[in-house]
Amino acid sequence: MFERYHDVLTHLPQYSKNIFRKGYFSWLMKQCLGWSYFSYFLLAFNFVLQIISLVQSFSQTPVQSILAFIGGNLSVACVLGISNLSGIQGWCGAISALCIAITGFMAGNFATAWEQIGYLIFLDIFCILDPKWNDDIQVEKFENGREWFLYGLFFFCAWGVTYFIFSLTSDPRVFLDSLNLAFAITGALLELNRKREQYYVFTIASVFTIALWAQTMLQGDGNFALIFSYSIFFLNDMYAFFGKGSWFRQEV
Repeated sequence: MFERYHDVLTHLPQYSKNIFRKGYFSWLMKQCLGWSYFSYFLLAFNFVLQIISLVQSFSQTPVQSILAFIGGNLSVACVLGISNLSGIQGWCGAISALCIAITGFMAGNFATAWEQIGYLIFLDIFCILDPKWNDDIQVEKFENGREWFLYGLFFFCAWGVTYFIFSLTSDPRVFLDSLNLAFAITGALLELNRKREQYYVFTIASVFTIALWAQTMLQGDGNFALIFSYSIFFLNDMYAFFGKGSWFRQEV
C-alpha cells in the first residue's frame, strides 16, 4: 500500500531533478491535449460557473472569492487530468489545494481545509515527483479481497484518528468533518497507487463535501465556487465509471 511513498522518499534527489529537466514546462502543457470531449466540456462549463460565482461574491469577500476562483478552476483541471491519465494533475492539485485550504480556513470549513492540506502533502507532491505519475500512467485494480480489507482498515483507522483530533477542537461537525477527511485520505492513497477503486471513495466524498459547503453557505460563509467545483468532481466521477476509455474501461 505504501510502496510509492517509500520509493519517492528514498529516491528524492533523483526524482526531484525530473521537475526541472529541459522541456519540462512544455511537457506539462502537452499533458492538457488529447482529453475526452466530455472533459473539455466540464472544464469550460466549470470556468463559466466560477466566473458567475466570482462576480456575485467579490464585493462581499474579495480575497476569498479570488482564491476560490483560482482553486475551483485548478481543482477541476486536476481531477480531469487524473481521469485522462495526465501528469498535469500534480501541479494543478498542489496549487488548488493551497487556495482552497486558505478559503476553507477563512470560511470556518476546517474539514475541507485540512482535506486539501492532506492532498497537498500526501498526494500532490508525491504525484509531481513519482515517475509512475509522469510517464505512461497505468491503471491498476484490486486483485483480491485482502486489498479491500487493508484499504478498508486504513479508512477506519484514519477516521478514528481524525475524529479524535477534531474532537479536541471547536469544530461544530466533528462526525461529518472527520468522516469526510478520512474519505479524502483514503482516496489520496488509492490515487497515488493508481487504483481505479479510488472513484468509489471520491464519489462519496464529493457528495459529503457538497453538503458541507452548502451548510457553510447557509451559515453565511463561503461562496458557490467550491460547490460548483465539487459538483463537477461528481460528474467527473460518473465519467470515470461509465465513460468510454475511462478508468473502469481501461485495460489493467
